[in-house]
Formats: sequence, C-alpha cells, structure tokens
Amino acid sequence: MIAGTSTVNYNFSVSRSYETLSIPTSTICRPYPAACATSKTASRSTGTDAAPAITGSNNVPQSYYDNARRTVEPFFVVGISTDATYGVTQKNPVCVGGATSNGVRNQQRYLNALRGPKGEEISYHRRGSCCPFKTPKGLLEGMGMLDAYEITWAGNDKPMLLYINLYDEGPLRAPVGLTVMQP
Repeated sequence: MIAGTSTVNYNFSVSRSYETLSIPTSTICRPYPAACATSKTASRSTGTDAAPAITGSNNVPQSYYDNARRTVEPFFVVGISTDATYGVTQKNPVCVGGATSNGVRNQQRYLNALRGPKGEEISYHRRGSCCPFKTPKGLLEGMGMLDAYEITWAGNDKPMLLYINLYDEGPLRAPVGLTVMQP
C-alpha cells in the first residue's frame, strides 16, 4: 500500500475481461457466517442483498452468454436447495470452484443447468462483482469477490439475482424458485 492512502488497487484478468478491484482496507471487517469451505469477510460497502453494491465489467454482449448457453456442457445439479437464502444472498453464494483455471467456465456450467420454475430455459448475464471475502484460493492476498448474475426466463417479470463464488467448491443445487435441467 502507498503511504497515506487507504485503498489498494489491483488489476487482474479473468477469461479475457479486465477489471479493477478497489477495496478500502478499512472496510474489510464485518464477518459473515461461513459459506462453502471458507470464512468470509464482506466489506461494509457491499450494500445489502436487496441493493448490492455491484462493481466491475458488465458490458459483455448478451451474445457471449447466449453462445455459452448453447456450447458449454452443464453441470449435473442434484436438486433444489431447501435453504431460501442459497444463491440469492451474499452470505450464502453458490460455490462452483475453479478459480482462475475453470472458475468462469464452472459458473457457466452451473447456470446452464438451471431452469425456470416450470422448466423454462433461462437467460443470464453477469452484472459484476461484489462482496469481498477471505479465501485461501483468492487471487488477491487471500481475498475473493462474488460474481452477481441476473437470471430471467419467459413469463418472469422480475429478474433473479444470483451470487456465485468461483473460488471455493460446495454442493450444487438450484436456488428456491428455480428447477434444474433433466438429464
């Protein structure tokens, strides 16, 4: 850190998209219960689950995500979570693992396995990143960020926001309100 500043800036790339992560070091202090295999710490600047402070690149064209839906093999997701917070809150994200080697692909594989409440095909796009947390698999001095994806389907008036952790692995289930693709 440069003397006299309170922000650490990192530049990193993930799957050809470049982002700048700026985390005020004084705000990384509020612990959340562990989700997945790590002990998370989120910043006060992350907002709330209802109004998250999402930052980063969200200007990838929808055609990129549409192509991923057609070409990326989905994960086998075993069922629907019984926890109403699973995947839809910052405190309980979906953990797909893979970090830098397969993290983005694992996110796509997970999302491709999801369906709307009546089996409708979903559409998704990444809104950005939020919610810094500690993880031994983090790229930035043991820190990671959650990715926020907006999910829509035919007949849905309000998009669903899903939080995905690409650093840590955990059981894969569909969030309450969604279903999974049948093999």
